[in-house]
Amino acid sequence: MAGMWDTQVPSTWKKEFPQLEWYDGHANYALDFELPDIPQDHEAFLCFDAVTYRSEVYLNGMAVGSHEWGYSPFQFRVTEYLNRSNRLFVLVDNIMQEDRVPGIRCDWNNDGGITGAVKLIFVPRIHIENFRTATRLEGDDAVITVTTWLQARDQTVTEEITIAIEELGLETTVTATVGEPASVELRIPQTDIELWCPENPKLYQTTLRTRHETLADEIGYREIRTEGQRILLNGEELRLYGVAIHSEFPDSGRAATAEGIDRLLAKARELGVNFLRCAHYPYADIWARAMDRAGMLWWEEVPVYWLPHVHQEPQLSQALGMMRETIVRDWNRASLIFWSVSNECAGDGSGFCNSLEQGNYPYWVKTCAQVRELDPSRLISSADAGHRRTLSSNWSPAAGDAFDEHTQDERFLPGHPDAFYDLLDVLGANLYVSHPGANPSTTDRFVDMLRGYNKPLMLTEFGSMSTTEEPDMPASEVGHPERHAQILREGYATFHHHSEIVGYVPWALMDVRVPMHWRWYNRGSGTFAYGLTDNQFRNKAVFSVVQEETARLRETWGCAQDGST
Repeated sequence: MAGMWDTQVPSTWKKEFPQLEWYDGHANYALDFELPDIPQDHEAFLCFDAVTYRSEVYLNGMAVGSHEWGYSPFQFRVTEYLNRSNRLFVLVDNIMQEDRVPGIRCDWNNDGGITGAVKLIFVPRIHIENFRTATRLEGDDAVITVTTWLQARDQTVTEEITIAIEELGLETTVTATVGEPASVELRIPQTDIELWCPENPKLYQTTLRTRHETLADEIGYREIRTEGQRILLNGEELRLYGVAIHSEFPDSGRAATAEGIDRLLAKARELGVNFLRCAHYPYADIWARAMDRAGMLWWEEVPVYWLPHVHQEPQLSQALGMMRETIVRDWNRASLIFWSVSNECAGDGSGFCNSLEQGNYPYWVKTCAQVRELDPSRLISSADAGHRRTLSSNWSPAAGDAFDEHTQDERFLPGHPDAFYDLLDVLGANLYVSHPGANPSTTDRFVDMLRGYNKPLMLTEFGSMSTTEEPDMPASEVGHPERHAQILREGYATFHHHSEIVGYVPWALMDVRVPMHWRWYNRGSGTFAYGLTDNQFRNKAVFSVVQEETARLRETWGCAQDGST
């Protein structure tokens, strides 16, 4: 398919151009732009928030660089390539391949394009490359650790950096050397700081200054940790009344816009949730900042999804690279409390693995170690706890998973060696049942199987599917709203009896475009109909069911973190 179109990025060609709705392949982006004189003492960086999937970047006829995976941010230094008059080319391909992350099969639309913002930024030759904040509560104090990274071409350079949170009256300095992290602590009585939480998402302007530049960011300060089977936010027990979402917007597809984010958050608030499981890939920078302002907790994950061989190259390097790039962008967002390292990658088809040297376990060992090194202030989870058969080529959520099947001696098996659960802070599981009536015993067995690890448990997916309109079919059949509602009600009913379960995340807030789903109940639209709303955010009958059941759960368990008791 050939043609030329004007486009505004961020965007995806699958939503912007009807003739490209299901197109997977290559596209060339071109832009001519003018610049004034570039200061001699500055560097220029071309920054991409996300391109799906592979990209090659050319500036004024010169190859600047390439990026092999989608969804996460990357940048190139382009100081030597810039002129007054410039021409930028970006070659993009979104072809799904076995050796990419994700692979050739996933339950969302493979939107291609420059789906994140693009910026050309100028910084001093000696500049602050990045900084990270982390908060811990120590006695009556809040202790904020700020770690900075200095960058320059001369690797011997040192620079004094002043760090200030003016509203709190905090200021200190640290001496940084290029290429080495430099850390300093700021201590303040807890009574003198408003710790970030959902009911009070307080952000403080935090500045870093050198002789050459001043950086500023709006940051919330809070502590997140676990204690036994509890999650604690600022020392208080936290329960996550949530829903799963995709970065999917009616008008722009995968490309996030401020208007689309506001609309999605309004629908989440209407549902009554305080947490979003943001599946199954990194989201845009503007999304993370909107969540901070809104006081909405969330988790972010990489698309290690249905991959039986992610422990092998090149998928291993791609997954680790995507995780690293996402962490160093989002590690100052207070609303983000989880890094998720995978979804439904429980095996490689060879059966139960007994050690972390088999199957996908080398990937989990490496990625969890990387996350803890880069950002020890957040929790690690994975939607992979338990025993399931989701890697089977003919599996679908409608068929249920191994949680509702008898196993050896009619006892539940943990699905992983014990050492796997040692890697995680919170155990997340996707629990689908094949028919109404199966949920109570299924949830009971799930909790019985995993409670011995003494870690918080979350149901990271559960639910069924239905259309917006009531179809002409028996209420017991897949796709009928009554069946969908019954499965959800039964799931929520079990949560009142299990204090170990601290997070409840039905799949999903809205229907999404998925080419692999052309079943009758989708009316041939290629839509995954598990949503509580359709893909235009119009409520289905089950929306009010989750709204009511969430309110009932709050009455049982409460949540001091968002004003409920």
